[in-house]
Amino acid sequence: MRDAALELFAERGEDAVTMRQIAERAEVSPALVVHHFGSKAGLRDAVVEHVRAWMDELFDLSTDTDLAEDMQAAEWSSIGEMLQQALPEGSPIVPYLRRLLMSGDPLATELLTAWHRRTVEVFRIWDAAGKLVAGPDPEMRAALAMSSDLGTLFLADHWRQILGVDPLRGEGLARWGDEAMRFYAAILPTPDTAADGGIGTTPPSSEEPS
Repeated sequence: MRDAALELFAERGEDAVTMRQIAERAEVSPALVVHHFGSKAGLRDAVVEHVRAWMDELFDLSTDTDLAEDMQAAEWSSIGEMLQQALPEGSPIVPYLRRLLMSGDPLATELLTAWHRRTVEVFRIWDAAGKLVAGPDPEMRAALAMSSDLGTLFLADHWRQILGVDPLRGEGLARWGDEAMRFYAAILPTPDTAADGGIGTTPPSSEEPS
């Protein structure tokens, strides 16, 4: 029932979905939906908790510094496996988040805030391990990285049509990974740059402060 609600919320938006439609999609009686969730608000809470759990799982995978090492080595097979594990084909989570973020719902800002906080944590973990340069403003750097990554997720359907490949799978993921390596080169230190703080850090000023 929760999954049926998630699918319909992603397809039509929450306001356009009724409890009866959710029951029909789940192939159960409306009374059973009410019994388990009480109301559409209860179903929404269940959907949001499911999305939060998905986000937490994704970030738990991301804290592994081996992933950063694969990025440094331009080895995208494990990254592709992680993405496909986190985003099974046909999952309604991404279209649900895309619709939610465009709706102006305060919940969208709340979820994005949590996502940003976890991204900053990952950046700092990778920075401490010498796998990434968090820079002088990790909060802003995380926001910039998220804008790129979320753009890939939310525009994937369009990119499939425009590029002729899926940027999240197979050949498309490999091409996306190659270009992402060039894009993120400034925050992925090589062995030569890691020892001196990596590229992407703020160079020392030659002027004395006034």
